[in-house]
Amino acid sequence: MSFFDRKNKDNDDNYSGLNDSSYQNPQPDQNSFDQAQNQFNNAPGMGTQFAPDDQNFNNTNNNNANNGNNYFFDQNQPQQPVQPQPQSQNQQPQEQAQPQQSSQPMMDNGSDEWQYTEQSLQSTLDQSSDLKAQLRSQLLADRSYCNHILRNVGSDQVDARKQATDQISSINASLKQWFGTDEMANEVYLDNNREYYVFTDDIAANPDTTVSSMWQQITMTLSDKGLLANAISVTYNDQVDQTWMNYQNAGFVDGNSFLLNMYNELQGRNTNVPVTPAEIPFDADYQVQHTSDKVDKILDADDKLVMEVSRSANHQLQIIRHYKSNSLLSRDIFDVNGVISATQFYDHRNANKVVRENFYRQDGTLVLIKSYTADEPYIQLFSEGNVLISTFDSDEELIVWWMKNKALKQTDATIFISVNSEYYKKMLSLRDNGIEVIPIVMKQSENADAVSDLIEGKDKVAAVFVGSDQVNTYLNKSSKNKLDITTLKEIDTPIYKQ
Repeated sequence: MSFFDRKNKDNDDNYSGLNDSSYQNPQPDQNSFDQAQNQFNNAPGMGTQFAPDDQNFNNTNNNNANNGNNYFFDQNQPQQPVQPQPQSQNQQPQEQAQPQQSSQPMMDNGSDEWQYTEQSLQSTLDQSSDLKAQLRSQLLADRSYCNHILRNVGSDQVDARKQATDQISSINASLKQWFGTDEMANEVYLDNNREYYVFTDDIAANPDTTVSSMWQQITMTLSDKGLLANAISVTYNDQVDQTWMNYQNAGFVDGNSFLLNMYNELQGRNTNVPVTPAEIPFDADYQVQHTSDKVDKILDADDKLVMEVSRSANHQLQIIRHYKSNSLLSRDIFDVNGVISATQFYDHRNANKVVRENFYRQDGTLVLIKSYTADEPYIQLFSEGNVLISTFDSDEELIVWWMKNKALKQTDATIFISVNSEYYKKMLSLRDNGIEVIPIVMKQSENADAVSDLIEGKDKVAAVFVGSDQVNTYLNKSSKNKLDITTLKEIDTPIYKQ
């Protein structure tokens, strides 16, 4: 067979069958590449290249084609022709084999309704809880007011007392109905129409932390109610006004509050009247001996001590001590204006024993005598015309008389008094005169006897101010009587930056 015959034979074999591998991967002759056209030319007798149905090798979107020119080089794997599969009579077309989704919405089974109902129920429960808290607060506030009425209305006002008592019974019934018990402590009712005072024996010039905290806590508690806490002190103190100003400047008390001191009031020192400073009695033969910047000694012609004069830092006359035969006879005390305020007389046999004290008004008239001897009344009170008004056997009697007839006369007043006060028990008697008295218990350990009597109900105390929640809980659980208890506001601890 000639070369040409073999070549034709080979070409015929390439078309001998579709399944022949040489057909699926024809190997072009390298010599048939046309450089000018950049493509392979068909060998004579090869005919048109086979392309499966629906396949366009010149399609630029085909991943195996590169501008339609690399068909042979990109055929790395033999391509098997797709054989049609016989279709079963029972087999449905693909579109029919897949289940069709219903275009109708799912049936509403009521889930939205119960969720809405649940939310409404929760909202109702929350509202019920808020309403119960509001009801509890209102009931306790009303009962606190009724207790306030019973504390301050006289026994002769039968109708008012009965109305308050009936109202308390109704309130207690409501508390039991809604909360299961009426054993709940009220806060102390504070009336905007009353005047409030903190009673103290004296105003300490340098108060400790407990005392200063008490003043601040009471001031803040009343301030929250729009009320002012004024003060009453009953000890003679010629520097008390300056000390009170220091309290105001330190923030212990409100800057608009005032102090009512018993001796200042009796001596008329709260009135703005012109005063004349006292002069030192001085004879022609007296001589002055300076012992320091603040103290001078006055000597007579025989160089015997007659007086010792002490002055304040601003050289204001403060004290004059009188001597006879070098023994102390008396001591004159002057106020901040240099006006004589009091004189103390000493036992000539014992210079450390005071036998009598005289107190003067601003105009120099005698207002009060205190005698420490058995042959005179303890206290004698005089009018401006030096007429004896009354006598008293104790300081407590004078204080109670002054509170009723001077300080709080014709005034609806409430006083807060510490159980540590020397006059605490006596001040409770002011309740018989329509003055409300509320004890202050800052700590559980204070004045055990007074706190014990309060718990046992011996003093018939119905309202208390306390310094902390711990004291509140202790009194509320321990008291045999029902108490209205207010916990004083806590003092904010300052934060210091480093």
